[in-house]
Amino acid sequence: MGFRAPILMCVVLLTVAASAGAQGGLNDPLDAFVDRALVTYNVPGAAVAVVREGKITLLKGYGVRNADKPDKVDKDTIFQLASVTKTLTGLTVGTLVDEKRLGWDDAVTAHVPDFVAFDPYLTRYLTVRDLLAQRTGFPAFTGDILDPMGYARPQILARLRYLKPRYSLREVAQYSNLGFFLAGEVAGRTGGAPWQSLVQGRLLTPLAMYRSGALSSNLDRDANVSANHVLAGGRAQVVPAARGDALGAAGSASSSAADMAQLMQMLLARGQYAGKVLLRQETVAEIFKRSMVADPSFTELPPIDDNTGFYYGLGVDSYDYRGERIIEKAGALPGVRTIMTLAPARNTGIVVLANLNLTTFPEAVRAFFLDTLMGVAPEAHQKAITESNAALADMFAKMNAPSPTPGAFTGSLDSLLGAYENDLYGQCAIVPAGAELAMECGPARYRGTLRHYAHGMFRLQFPSPTTGPHDITFTIGEDGKAASFSDDALGLFTRIAPPKP
Repeated sequence: MGFRAPILMCVVLLTVAASAGAQGGLNDPLDAFVDRALVTYNVPGAAVAVVREGKITLLKGYGVRNADKPDKVDKDTIFQLASVTKTLTGLTVGTLVDEKRLGWDDAVTAHVPDFVAFDPYLTRYLTVRDLLAQRTGFPAFTGDILDPMGYARPQILARLRYLKPRYSLREVAQYSNLGFFLAGEVAGRTGGAPWQSLVQGRLLTPLAMYRSGALSSNLDRDANVSANHVLAGGRAQVVPAARGDALGAAGSASSSAADMAQLMQMLLARGQYAGKVLLRQETVAEIFKRSMVADPSFTELPPIDDNTGFYYGLGVDSYDYRGERIIEKAGALPGVRTIMTLAPARNTGIVVLANLNLTTFPEAVRAFFLDTLMGVAPEAHQKAITESNAALADMFAKMNAPSPTPGAFTGSLDSLLGAYENDLYGQCAIVPAGAELAMECGPARYRGTLRHYAHGMFRLQFPSPTTGPHDITFTIGEDGKAASFSDDALGLFTRIAPPKP
């Protein structure tokens, strides 16, 4: 692989210096819009990088890293990338394709022979392309909680045999983080090193992305790291960053606006950077290619709509706008939102990193940028995006609203105590928590509060500040104790007697 860091750093410094006059955003309408949008959406801080015709024309931080402190965001402030990590995973697999170590349409079992899916057909025919194009049929977002539950990668791989698909292979797009976890395992087995080492050695170091890292430990490198926030009572409140690395190939990377500008330059140059070929032009085209059609959901905001279409490539998304193909990838984790958008025909792109979730701020900035680029009135989609932001906040508030008349649980809380097991998620225990109950799951004993809601139904809330509660109900056996419980998100758990060690 070879490290070309010193030479590349010189090239990067020259590139930045050449565009320094635009770094501060002087006379750039986008710069002024970001300042306004920060206030509109109550975002503490953000960083933006813009590449126009292959050159960095805007690279700037806005606001503060932490709502409780005065330290400013700058171009080097590190943010979690969330699901923009998936683009790094797709690109890393692409480097292995270039070396002919694997093919996009290889069976997963050709590279991970111990992978076993829910049924023999899926085990045999699931391909690398299926994983990266969200066409596995795995139910959307199912299994994400395995990471905070404390399962290691080999354990998660073994549990995939219990992941029942929602749809047939390649039938309906489903956004699956477990699919990208498995893509990371394919890369690691084929490349002879863990996924994170491949990302570092094949992408981050050659691109001189020295403030970027594949694992959450990159957040500990120095003080210039953004805190994460949610809005509470209209005020930004700091929340802990998600630290899960077991599913790292789906979302554990972090970076800065300055580093992400270099990634955009390489992608817009179809795999070339600083005179070197990191990816073959044909490989970048295959990554951008539409491998699966999807329906735009409430998370895909204007200008995306039914007329633009929405598609999955290999670690990226795409849609058509004003006759041009737009390549995009967005991400979200507790307290952070990110988006990278490319207009390849114009050799132009933008990255927005924001330290707040839930918010549509990144999409507002991206829409302003795209509309200005395409000659559309820059405010054309802003009202709709602002309304979506309000609707998102309202939906989350209703999802977390307490029951107006919860009532007391008429049974015995002691009858619910004990250990329960699910094939996919393993063991969870219902334990006392003062006058109430709690649930502890997996090797890490990931703990959630459990409170009676109404009519024997309980509300389970894990610590994530941007995830709503689960509704669970218990089935009482002949001995008067709960024999099982059903979780609306996690499925059926059956009592273990006696509990496993």
